[in-house]
Order: sequence, then C-alpha cells, then structure tokens
Amino acid sequence: MARLRVTQRGRSARRAGSQNGRTPPAPPPLPATVLVRPGLFRTIASASGAAGERETGGPLLGTVQRSWEGARGKLLVAVLATVPPGPRASGSEASIALGRSADGERAASALRWWRSVTGLDLLHVGDWHKHPSGSPQPSAGDRKTAERMHAESSAPVWLTAIGVGERLAKSEAGVEGNLVRFGRSRADSGKVRFYRQADGTGLAPVPIRLEGAAIPCLPALPWHITDPARFAAEFRLLHAAGLSLGVDASRPGRHPGLALRIAGDGARPLTVLTGPGYPHEPPVVLDERDCRVQPEGGWSADRFLIDLVGKVA
Repeated sequence: MARLRVTQRGRSARRAGSQNGRTPPAPPPLPATVLVRPGLFRTIASASGAAGERETGGPLLGTVQRSWEGARGKLLVAVLATVPPGPRASGSEASIALGRSADGERAASALRWWRSVTGLDLLHVGDWHKHPSGSPQPSAGDRKTAERMHAESSAPVWLTAIGVGERLAKSEAGVEGNLVRFGRSRADSGKVRFYRQADGTGLAPVPIRLEGAAIPCLPALPWHITDPARFAAEFRLLHAAGLSLGVDASRPGRHPGLALRIAGDGARPLTVLTGPGYPHEPPVVLDERDCRVQPEGGWSADRFLIDLVGKVA
C-alpha cells in the first residue's frame, strides 16, 4: 500500500507539472564549494605509487554543510580523509573494485571510528581512483558508477576524483679522458582532477580549494582498522591462551591509539596501549593500578601481544 501511494503521488505530480505527461526537469544542484585537506594527496600519491600499473582507489570522507547565501544557498563540502586501499583491493590495468567484501567493511569501520572519536557528522562524499592509462577524463564506467552511487548515497553531493601520474627518467654522461661519468634520475609527478555528479548532466569538473587550517584534521586510524588481519591474529593467539580481549573505552582522550583490556581466569587484568604505528612501535603494558609493567625481552614487529602479556599475566 505504501508503494502504491508513492506511485500515485508521483503520477499526480507529473500531471500537475506538465500537461503532456512528461516529468518536469530537475532543479539545478546547489552550488558547492569543495575544500580539501592537503594530506589527502599524500595518501593518494603513496597508494598510487604502490599500485604500479594497476588501478587503485579509495573513499572520500568528509562533511557537508549548507550555507544560506543567495536565493538558494550553497553547499560547503570539506573532504578530510581517505582510507588507503587494503591488501585485498582488486585492481587491474583498467578497473578497480571498491566497496566489496573486506575492503568495503574496512572503509566503513574507519568511518564509524572517526565519527565516534571526533563527533563529526562524517559522510562518504565520493571516491577517488587512479587511471594508469594517463587519461584524466571519467570513463563510461566511472560515469555509471557515479550516477549509481549518487542515487544510493545519503550525502547531498557525490565527488569523483581521478588521479594520473607519470614517471620521468633522465640519463646523462660525461667524458673526462678515459673516464666516463654517467647518472640516472627519476622524477614522479601526478595530477588529480575532481568531478561532481549532477542529475541530468553527469560528472562535471568542480573547482577545489586546499585548506589546511579552517577544516578539521582527523586523527590517524588505529592499527586494528588499517590491519584487520593482524588484529584477528592477535585475538586468536590470546583466545588460545585462555585470555579475553576487549577495548577499554574509558581512555579515548588519554591515549591517541587503541587501549586493549586483557583478562583471564587466574590472571591479573592488564591494559595494553597501542599507538597507530603498532606493531612497528612497541605497546605499553599497564597493570590493574595503572602502573607500567616492563615485560621481559625487547619488542619487534614480529612479536605479538601474547608474547608480552603471557609473561606478566
């Protein structure tokens, strides 16, 4: 019944809007000012370089606010961050699969964590991807994807960013008698173009402004989101040793990383503080009185939490 009522209203609207039964044209989209944090391009450059000749990409996350300027107002879009592609990103020379299986859940987890930590109403406002072909223009597939995502997204604006790059190699040689000196140098350069999806017209270029002071900087993602496989391995090892693992939610403002609560039958509870750089940076182990515990042995990225807490629990 609800569907029927919606359909009837739609038909009535069409009859009222046009005598010949055609749907009236959609109103033009609100003008948008797009602000982008410069750090976003460092992440894009790093991910694009690691992908080589394959496509890669990720989500564009940010905020959208309405500014009541002019007769209709405009949108203020702040693109704050992206999530680097994970090891399961499926990229080829001409396509990239975003939002599927583990990679989609990884990006969704990052969005949820940033929302809870910052209190910002963060949205998925678009996607970026690399074109190894060097063409900066949206492909037919890009246009279809943007149209579909814009229709499904809760954000009032949808952006598509396309990155291209080139690697320049330079060689030179000089002769000094019987000695020849030669050298090689490489230089990488890249460009990213932004487009906005609009109903009826599709993807159109949209100007952006770099802004590093007036829009928020998001904190670094914790390691359990950027490396979920490592987190799963830590959990399995602790569980096999009869220990339980939980997140200590009382410390979000006291420690910028992930605080883990580890306990077990007959073992004193411990809190392990891990920063965004874990496991490459060592964790801090605290006892039930919040006093630091110094486990035996040094730390390396090849070790796991069970190697530390198993000796002090």
